[in-house]
Amino acid sequence: MTIRRLTSKAALLPAAATAAAGTPRPRLILLASVVFVLLASALGACSSSSSSTAPPSSSSTTTASAAPTAHGTSRPLTGTGTGTLTLNLATGAATGDFSGHLYPLGAETGHDNLTFTLTGASTFSYTGTRTFVAANGDKLFSAIKGSGTFTSTASHSTETDTITGGTGRFAGASGTYTDTISSVVVSATSASQTSRVTAVAHGQIRY
Repeated sequence: MTIRRLTSKAALLPAAATAAAGTPRPRLILLASVVFVLLASALGACSSSSSSTAPPSSSSTTTASAAPTAHGTSRPLTGTGTGTLTLNLATGAATGDFSGHLYPLGAETGHDNLTFTLTGASTFSYTGTRTFVAANGDKLFSAIKGSGTFTSTASHSTETDTITGGTGRFAGASGTYTDTISSVVVSATSASQTSRVTAVAHGQIRY
């Protein structure tokens, strides 16, 4: 799978915007960077775990936090993916792009729009939306809510995603899945940070 780095908009942001009142700029950048790294991994987590489109075993011990309620047949949703996430250190807004294999989508790509918030010295939370695009162009939409922890070099988070519909065969789809995410910062400026993320997804989809 190919990881594509997003274009930074750091040049458009004033340098003063990267530091909060009373917080040294280097610390703010470090905290925000790690937080967005986690978010990026959450984005990548939605992509699937194997190149095979065969459904995972029903004996899997990891399941979605809630059963889907929409019309159609309930199916497992599982996979792994990788991607990049770029974070605006002044506003907390982040965007991510990822690719992978996600059953039952098969090979897929995706895009996330996220907002991160620091909740402590080494903790964060985030919300946002995600769009998966299957190989045939069908789309799957979901709402994202997650939280995690970070150190100076890495971050880990868990995210709950609620499927909100889609297009093509996923029109009216519903369900939930969880993402377990790890991320590493690959580049940073005074205004933005780009991270590489990996994620594992498990849950259910009904369509």
